[in-house]
Amino acid sequence: MSALALPAMGLATRATQGLPALFPDLASRSPSAEVSLLESTGYAVPGKGAARYISDALCDAALLAGHQRFVFQAENGRIFRLLPEAGSFAVEQGGAAGDGAVNDQPAIQAAIDYAHAVGASEVRFEAHLYRLHCTPRLSPAEDKRAEDGHPLVVRASIALRGCAAERTVLDFRALDGGNPESDYQLVATSGSDPTLAVWRGGGLLLQGDVSDPGAGSRSIGRLELDRLVLQGNRQHTGAYEWPADAQTGDGWDITDKALWLQDCFAGEIVCRDTDMIGWKGEIFFTAGEADAVERIELKRCRFATSNGSALNPGVDAEILAVDCSFGDCFQAQEDVAKNRAIYRNCTWHDCDAMGLGSGSANGVYYAQAYPTRDETIAPPLTLLENCEFRDIRSLRFASWVRGSIRTIDCGISLNGGEALALRDTDLAIESWLDRKTGIHAMEFYGVDSLTEPVPGAPAGIYKLPPSNVRIRIAHHRTRFAQEQGHQWLGCFWTGYIDRSCELHVAGASAGGGVPHGGATPASMPRVTYAASEPTSNFWPRGWYKLPPVSGPGELLPCAPLMTVEMTSGIIADMTLARTPLGGADHGYVDGQRIRFVKDGATGAIRFVKGASNSFGVRETRVLDNAYDWIEFSYNRDWQRWEEEAFFSDA
Repeated sequence: MSALALPAMGLATRATQGLPALFPDLASRSPSAEVSLLESTGYAVPGKGAARYISDALCDAALLAGHQRFVFQAENGRIFRLLPEAGSFAVEQGGAAGDGAVNDQPAIQAAIDYAHAVGASEVRFEAHLYRLHCTPRLSPAEDKRAEDGHPLVVRASIALRGCAAERTVLDFRALDGGNPESDYQLVATSGSDPTLAVWRGGGLLLQGDVSDPGAGSRSIGRLELDRLVLQGNRQHTGAYEWPADAQTGDGWDITDKALWLQDCFAGEIVCRDTDMIGWKGEIFFTAGEADAVERIELKRCRFATSNGSALNPGVDAEILAVDCSFGDCFQAQEDVAKNRAIYRNCTWHDCDAMGLGSGSANGVYYAQAYPTRDETIAPPLTLLENCEFRDIRSLRFASWVRGSIRTIDCGISLNGGEALALRDTDLAIESWLDRKTGIHAMEFYGVDSLTEPVPGAPAGIYKLPPSNVRIRIAHHRTRFAQEQGHQWLGCFWTGYIDRSCELHVAGASAGGGVPHGGATPASMPRVTYAASEPTSNFWPRGWYKLPPVSGPGELLPCAPLMTVEMTSGIIADMTLARTPLGGADHGYVDGQRIRFVKDGATGAIRFVKGASNSFGVRETRVLDNAYDWIEFSYNRDWQRWEEEAFFSDA
C-alpha cells in the first residue's frame, strides 16, 4: 500500500463513522471530534423512529444514565442525544411500536421524561393506536405524590399531540395488560389499621409544584393534549359508592382518573379534539388550593362513561369549554365554584346529577356552597351559550349563572337550601319533554327559615333567601311525547325567596298546572305565565286551585292564575293578602298580575268596593257563575291589589 493511500483510507473511515444507521448501531461508532451530528435510519427497524443525534453541552453522564432510549455513548466515549426538531420529537424515536399489541408505556413515559430533561416542548404520536399497561403500585393507595402505579406522569410543560390521520388512541390497560374492569390491583393503605384498596391508577398524573412558585413560574406552565383519545376500557355500571369494592372492583374508584391533578400547582391545561372515555373515577379532575390551576381550555372534547364524574374542575381556574360533551356517568359535572367559566355549544347528558355555579372558591367560606365575591372586581360568572342538558335526573344551578340553555327530559332545581345564598342567576330555558312524563321543568326552593345557620359559620350567619334570580322557561313536547301523552308538571316555588326574583313561564304545560307557590307560600317572586292568553270564557285547566271557600275571608295569592270554588250557596265577601306569609321583603312585587276564576256555579264571591284597604275595585264585583273572573295588579306603594279587568256573564 502506498503512502498516498493512507490519507484516503482515513477519510473513508471517518465518512463511514458518520453514515446513518439504526439507533442501537450508533453506539458502535467512533465519530471524530469534528463530527457533532449523527443520523439514524430508525430506532429498531429502518424507517420507524429515524432521528438526528447531537453531541452538545447537555450530553453528560447523568443524561445518558437517565434516558437511554434517547441518549447513547459512542465507542470513543462521546455522548450523543436525540435532537428535537423545533422542540418536537416522536415516541417512535424512543422505541414505541404504535401497533396496539406491544406495551408502549415505557417508551411513552421515557419520551415525556426526556422532553422534560432537554426542554422539548412537544411529544408526537405518529400512529393511531398505542397500548399502555398500568405499572405496579407499591406505595400506599392514598399517597398522592407517589408516582408508581400511574401509567403516565407529567412534571413540566409539554404538548402531547396525535399526528396520525385519525386521532391517536392511548389504550390504557391493567397491570400486565389485563382487563382494567376486573384485573385491578389491591394496594395496602397506610395507618395503624391498614386495609386493601382497589387500585387502577388512571391515565395521566400531573405532578405540579407542591408549593406555589407563582403564576408564570410553575413547572407545568402549560399542558396541551391534542387529537388524542384516552381510552380507559372501564364500564359505567351504575355503582356509585366509593371507594370501590375490594371484592368486586365495582363502584366509584377514586384511584382511576383519566387526568389527575391534586394538591399541587399548574398553569394552563388545554385539551383540543381530545376524548377521555371509559374510567371508574372522575375523568377530568383538578383539586387543591383555589388557585392550583390558572386556566382550563377544552375544545371539541368528550368526557364520558364512568361511575364517577365526567368533569370535576374543583379549583378556581378560569374555564373555556367549546363544542364539548360530558356524560354517561354519575355526575356529568361536579364543581365547587368559579370566578369565570364560559361554556359554548356544550352538552351534559345521561347522568344521575350535576350542578353548576359561580363564586369564589378562594378558601372555604363557611361551606363550599356559600358563594362569595370580591366586590372590587367584576362579579363571578358561569356563562352558558347555546348549551344542552339531556336526561339528567337532578340538574342544579346556583349563583352567578346566566345564559341560554335547552333541556331534554330534565327537571331544573334552584335550591337556596343547598346554595346557601343563591343570587344573581339569569337563565333562558327551552325545556323539552320527550321520553319522560310527570316531571317539573323548574323547582325553585327558597330557604325554610330566616334563621337557619350556615354549616360551620360563626354564630349569627344564616342561609339567605335567593335573590336577583331571573328565569324564563318555555315548555315544549316533542311529537313522540305528545303521541305518548307525556305531560309536564307545573313549575313551583317554596320557602323564603326574595321579591327581587322573577319566574316567567310559557309553553305547552297543559295538564301540568301553572307556576305556583302552594296553598300557603312564604313568598311570591314576580311570576308570569304565558301558556296562552286567557279569554272571557277560558277553561282554567291546570290553573292553581285554591282551598275551597265556605264563607267570608281572605284569599292568599299564590299563583298568577287561580281558581276559587265555593262550598256553600252564600255570597262570600273576600279580601286579599297584602303580603305573602314571609312579609313584604318576599313579595308581592309592583305590577304583579293575578287572575281568579270561579270554579263551579255554587255560591258567589264578592269584592266590595271600599270594604278593605287590601284591594281596590272600580265597583263592587261579584263572581257568580262558573268561569267568571277578575284580574288584579299589585301596587307596592300602597300594598294594595288594584282591579285590572273583570268578566261575568251574570
